[in-house]
Amino acid sequence: MCGILFSILDRNVEPAEKFAPTWFTLQELNSRRGPSAQDSHHVALGQPSNDTLDPTSWSNDINMNFYGAVLHLRGDIVTRQPHVSSTGNVLLWNGEIFDGIAVDHHENDGRVLMDQLEVISTQDHYGSQDHRQNFLNLMAKIEGPYAFVYFHASSQSVYFGRDCLGRRSLLWHKSEQEESTIGLPFILTSTGYSAFHTELLRLEEVPADGIYSLSLASNSPKVVTKHPWVPAQSSSANEPGSLTLPFGRVNSAIPRDSELSAPFADRLKFDLAHPDVVPPITGDMKEAITGMIEVLGDSVRRRVQDIPRTGLLHDARVGILFSGGLDCLCLAALADKFLPEGEAIDLLNVGFENPRSVKAKAAEEALALKRLKKNQGATESSFSGSTDGDKANNETAKPTKPDTRFNVPDRTTGYESLAELRKISPRRHWNFVEVNIPFEEAMAQRSEILERIAPLETVMDLSIAMAFWFASRGIGYIKNEEGELIPYTSQAKVLLSGLGADEQLGGYSRHKDQFTAAGWEGLIHELQLDLDRISTRNLGRDDRIISDHGKEARYPFLSTNVVQFLSKLRVDLKVDLRYPRGVGEKVLLRHVARELGFDRASSHWKRAVQFGARTAKMTDSGRSEIGQQIVNRAVAE
Repeated sequence: MCGILFSILDRNVEPAEKFAPTWFTLQELNSRRGPSAQDSHHVALGQPSNDTLDPTSWSNDINMNFYGAVLHLRGDIVTRQPHVSSTGNVLLWNGEIFDGIAVDHHENDGRVLMDQLEVISTQDHYGSQDHRQNFLNLMAKIEGPYAFVYFHASSQSVYFGRDCLGRRSLLWHKSEQEESTIGLPFILTSTGYSAFHTELLRLEEVPADGIYSLSLASNSPKVVTKHPWVPAQSSSANEPGSLTLPFGRVNSAIPRDSELSAPFADRLKFDLAHPDVVPPITGDMKEAITGMIEVLGDSVRRRVQDIPRTGLLHDARVGILFSGGLDCLCLAALADKFLPEGEAIDLLNVGFENPRSVKAKAAEEALALKRLKKNQGATESSFSGSTDGDKANNETAKPTKPDTRFNVPDRTTGYESLAELRKISPRRHWNFVEVNIPFEEAMAQRSEILERIAPLETVMDLSIAMAFWFASRGIGYIKNEEGELIPYTSQAKVLLSGLGADEQLGGYSRHKDQFTAAGWEGLIHELQLDLDRISTRNLGRDDRIISDHGKEARYPFLSTNVVQFLSKLRVDLKVDLRYPRGVGEKVLLRHVARELGFDRASSHWKRAVQFGARTAKMTDSGRSEIGQQIVNRAVAE
């Protein structure tokens, strides 16, 4: 994982002195993403390149500056970037190549990709359409998350973009524009800050709908060309200038009654989830379970193997954003299969002190105590005194009352799932990290977190981001053998996330609503919609938040191999909403969980992170806030 930053500056349009503060701020923010190494490269069009970090020293009219910050997670040694070839090509790479291009575990994948790009440049006629298509074909082969900027010197073309699911953040500032024409300065950056602070910087997320190119070969207006991702079965597949998606559309076949696991009327036998309520496993479902374990297991294996060790032998290299829910629990069980037995795995479980929730709980407890005292009556009064000896014993014992402020729903399910993990893998050292965030600390960091999610700024984005920002920071407590909490800071640089499971396996309430309103057709439509928009809803924001601590999020459920497998499956093998909550949604993953040895957790249902960790509506002023409203900055400051 890296932070990448790129700019094209025309000194005649924007004086370098005015641009320099913006560049230096973006450079500092990107350096947080890559603490292992930082470097830069400068290209002045029409003149020899001259490396410098200071825009005020650029002498040519059109200048490009490349900056890369590296988090060392691939290869034996830290490989600095930008990658610069002898022919003048430059690559900024923020990604992981897990498949599609062969990368030995001793190698750096950015360096391997640059070598492949040089082969293309050598074979092709410089500046020809052949080079462009061969470049696009190479990028389409990559399985893994990425965002990149690539300058092809001979054609004076800049290519940039995100993978087809948008698993890495990339923001752009295009200045004034008309349609596809951009103005200068032009900026690409992994992370940014809000337009609230400057008129110069107006960032938007680069759409993950294709790879973009920009020709700098003439003084004519700069036109951005999109090379779109297209489904393999579409009429535009394999057309010049396009990229073929590595997965197809969601299987639209409507299941026949003979294929369904049980008659529809059987749902009337129960209305609540229970571990004993298991839909029958047909032959098709059995094949789907086996296939899911295989493809998801391979995805996890590729994402946890060969991570460089920077600490002691027993230190965790892998952490899991762990609510105790179905998705993260399955990832934990699969990661356990592919990591050395003596190595710890950190389970990062975050809980917030939410004054509104604490106040409501205290009121309930006070009312319950009042009722108890009323019922005890005279019994209490007859034992109201105490002897000196009793008083002395009480003072000696002084039991410490547990801090219940952080007993959020995800903490409860987290410990329940931890017990099941220890049962199926007792030799693994599971570090259950209680990340406890007092209200004052959450409010103190609120403005900074709001800046990290820019350009997003809704109430929902902020509440989700707060949970992920503190969880990924990894500062908390673990219990010793006596059950006492001791301070602990996770050193894991790779964090597994279950994102993508609910979107593909029907885990949200809106899937139930669509099934109720429009049957299987409505459900299939909603699943396709979720897959189409996943890059714009979650991933860029989460990448910017988690990487702010020099950590990398990896999403096994969003391996394109997993997405392809699930897209091909008949809908009822993934989600069967004839059954009640906790049974029918994500039915395939529930069967997988039982196959892995989890009985209780197989009936857990979806709980949004902002409610599980209690970051939603933490103050009375937020009681009327709606998730899609813009954050009140007066509260955030």
